[in-house]
Amino acid sequence: MNVTRCFIAMAVTDEVKRRAQDLIRLLAASEADVKWVEPENMHITLSFLGDVTPEETVDISRAAMRGAERVASFDFTIAGAGAFPDIERPRTLWLGMTQGEERFCDMQHAIAEELADIGYPETARKFHPHLSLGRIKRPTPQLKNLTELLKEHAHFEAGVSPAMEASIYASQLERRGPKYTLIGHAELG
Repeated sequence: MNVTRCFIAMAVTDEVKRRAQDLIRLLAASEADVKWVEPENMHITLSFLGDVTPEETVDISRAAMRGAERVASFDFTIAGAGAFPDIERPRTLWLGMTQGEERFCDMQHAIAEELADIGYPETARKFHPHLSLGRIKRPTPQLKNLTELLKEHAHFEAGVSPAMEASIYASQLERRGPKYTLIGHAELG
C-alpha cells in the first residue's frame, strides 16, 4: 500500500523565519548537540496525521477546509524562547506565541474536530502553538549553556504572521532531514 506521512501546519512569514534563524545562531553558540530546523521547514504544526493513503489525503483536505472556514483570518505574534518538556530539561527548542494564541488554538480545534469526524482523533495533549527551532540530539555538558541562553532570550520576538490558510504537507525523511511537499490548502473563513 502506498502511504505518505502527512501533517497540517500554518506557515510563517520569511521575516519570522529570518528572525528565528537569528535566534538559532545565538543559541548555537552554546555548542550543544542540536539538530536545528532549516528555514524552509519552519511552520507551526496543527495536526500530525501519520501515514495516510492518497485517497485519505482527499478526505483530510476536505476536513481541514471545513474546519478552517469556521475561523476568520487573523494575525499572530511569534515570541518567547522555550523548550519541551521544560527549559531545565530541553528536548525540543521553540519560539512561542504571544498575540493571537487563543484564536490560533480555536482554529486548531476547529480543524481537529473535523478530522476527528473522519477518524483522526485529537491527541490527549493540550495544544501549545509553537515554532520549532531544533531538537537535542544527545545530552552533553554544553546543554547547561543552552539552558542559560534560552533563559536569556525568553522574550525574543520574531515578528507577526498572518493566519490566512492552513496547509497540508507530505513529509519524506531524507538523509539530510525531512523534506516537505505541499499537497493542499485550507483557507480560513
